[in-house]
Amino acid sequence: MKKVGIVFGTFAPMHRGHIDLIIKAKRICDSVKVIVSGREGDRGDNIGLLLQKRFRYIREVFNDDALVEVSKLDEANIPLMPEGWDVWLDELFNVSNTNKDDDLLFFVNEDEYVEELQKRGFKTQSEERNFGISASIIRENPFQYWRFIAQPFKRHFTKKVLVLGSASNGKTTLVKDLGLFYSAPTSLEYAREYQTTNNVRDDELTAKDYFYLLDGQYAQTSKAIDSKENKGLVIADTNSTVTKAYYDYYLDDSSSDTDLDIKAVEHLYKSLVTKEKWDLILFVQPTGEYVDDGFRDMTMADEQIRQAFTDYLLQITKENHKDTKLIFLDEDYLGNYNKAIKEIENIYKEY
Repeated sequence: MKKVGIVFGTFAPMHRGHIDLIIKAKRICDSVKVIVSGREGDRGDNIGLLLQKRFRYIREVFNDDALVEVSKLDEANIPLMPEGWDVWLDELFNVSNTNKDDDLLFFVNEDEYVEELQKRGFKTQSEERNFGISASIIRENPFQYWRFIAQPFKRHFTKKVLVLGSASNGKTTLVKDLGLFYSAPTSLEYAREYQTTNNVRDDELTAKDYFYLLDGQYAQTSKAIDSKENKGLVIADTNSTVTKAYYDYYLDDSSSDTDLDIKAVEHLYKSLVTKEKWDLILFVQPTGEYVDDGFRDMTMADEQIRQAFTDYLLQITKENHKDTKLIFLDEDYLGNYNKAIKEIENIYKEY
């Protein structure tokens, strides 16, 4: 008879203790069923870790593990415990496609769970909690316990800072310096890498180019968030809204781009900007000389044009990031650097 281990929980978030338990379970049993359960308003849902997100993250953790199968159990229509045990167990077997005739072993730590399961004839095994952590402790201070959080869940807790503004105002240098100060991964302006590789200037970019710029910038920032170097803070130079501002500035009705290319850019922008979640936006105002780096359109050196572009960028930033704290940096470089650190400290406390 097949021996099947069952590990269930809210997993908000999954941490090293959970993973340790599942690893032990799969060595004791032939396979393990991990059941991610929850309902609207549960402790995960209350911090934005919805059941579907938790399920997807945990399935990602065990993506290449043939011995572990992850299932989702929505408790929306199940009575609250302890009244809901029988209905809950029936649903568990249903969503996980578990055969009740198998040799089932529930891995649990809570005494009341042990009692309820054994009362119904199920075998249980209690494992001592390791590492002195719990999901509730992590939720209270994720950065202090950062190393214990399962990798995909770190996306949820990462503080994301966006630095934007028009070209040639020191924002890239600022992002690099802030990254050094915090030992944080940065996502620099993808457009410069793209234009250097393809030897194309600002005023030569087509709708297809902007499509690649939007996609590349988002992918680059996502990679920084998922990197092992991420300790809870990621700083980005430019996002999809900045790219859209340049797209609107350079491409107009006289453009030779096809309707298909233009629609593709618009669709991609709308899709990406809704996915972006920033904790802080630092908006660098245009100051100092506009420098020719060999790729910039020097018409932007005109003070009025530069300010008009900045005003438009600010307008669409406010439209598309209404719920994000927006701070203006309008001093000299050191003034901006010091102010940026002060604002980042307000949202990110290192352990």
